[in-house]
Amino acid sequence: MSFVPPELVLCILEHGYYTSLHTPNYTLLKAAALVCKTWSGPAQTLLFRYATKLTQHNIPIFLAALLSSAGRGKPLGECTRILEISIGGTSNGGLGCSPDDFVILLQACPQLYELALSVIGVHEFEEDILKKLREVGKKLKALALVQCGLQSPILFQLLKIWNNVQFLKIEKEIAAWPWRTAATPVLRRNADAEEMVQRPGAEVRLYELALSRFPTSDVLSWLLESSADSLRILELRDTPGPVHRSILSLHAPRLRSLRLAHYNNYSAALLRMCTALEELVIYHVPTHFPLVPDLPPTIEHLSFRNPNHTYRNTLQPIIEAVDALPNLKVLTCDKNAEQLVGDYEILKAKCGIKGTDIIVSNMPFWVYEDPVKVHRFPRTRSVSNFDAMF
Repeated sequence: MSFVPPELVLCILEHGYYTSLHTPNYTLLKAAALVCKTWSGPAQTLLFRYATKLTQHNIPIFLAALLSSAGRGKPLGECTRILEISIGGTSNGGLGCSPDDFVILLQACPQLYELALSVIGVHEFEEDILKKLREVGKKLKALALVQCGLQSPILFQLLKIWNNVQFLKIEKEIAAWPWRTAATPVLRRNADAEEMVQRPGAEVRLYELALSRFPTSDVLSWLLESSADSLRILELRDTPGPVHRSILSLHAPRLRSLRLAHYNNYSAALLRMCTALEELVIYHVPTHFPLVPDLPPTIEHLSFRNPNHTYRNTLQPIIEAVDALPNLKVLTCDKNAEQLVGDYEILKAKCGIKGTDIIVSNMPFWVYEDPVKVHRFPRTRSVSNFDAMF
């Protein structure tokens, strides 16, 4: 196989890069790296692209590979675009890396684009660590905070030093306040407008925000302070109550994509504000609240799931939505929709008449898409996004 050009080898490996669960196929890439020298380079390039689940056990091995030599290790570090790491501890009770090792890892991965971070047992970063992180995270565009303490200020610490972040996922509840530092006194319960003005919001200009749980209204306002003209994708896995909806109303008219885990009267109220929406993603078939009255006619991609834990025996709300959307170009569903044979055949016929493509996706709802800016929806995980992650 050594006679195959490296460019063609890379194309072959990229074709099999993702498993059926849309995670990197490490088994394939490790095997390909052992075939011959011609295959080793392209395979290692893809193998190190996404470094996942780094803990105290495998961090030394990973670092040893990156720091082995300037000729071999350095290029591998420059290949790394996505890093998933635990600091302090891990979710299964193991040990993560230390803050110092975290800095060394980021130094060895100068082209890092996306960071998924779990922080367990560490309340906050020391100032000397933050100074080092400020330098090594300059190219970071996507941050996912997977775990941290309820009152931990780590999210605010990182966003203050990494104001180039455009894609933010928060998977834990945040009860801390961004202003609670040694230099800033605690905000009074009945703070006046002048006192609030003295507490500036985040400087990050977010393109995408994904929230598993809503933070307090003060924190949400702080997060979105500089994103009025930039926020285009919003994902909510919690119900948007009146207070949060009031804050999001400033951004809703410019949203291009809205993803909702729960569709109810609160979600519908937010949807009505999204007058320029191109994509709506819902994670179940809504039956208690009809979709049609609240759908913006601008929607081009409608995605729904019918997962086992909220299984519905009808697709009628989706069929009605297809009829009601004049600009619908793509409809995405999961395989459970195909099991409702009668409704699915009607849905296919409606889409055929309308010229709407149907995509049956097997990507689990807990897997996030690539954090890249979108020209046209749907967006997914794909090797075609690699060039955009720089």
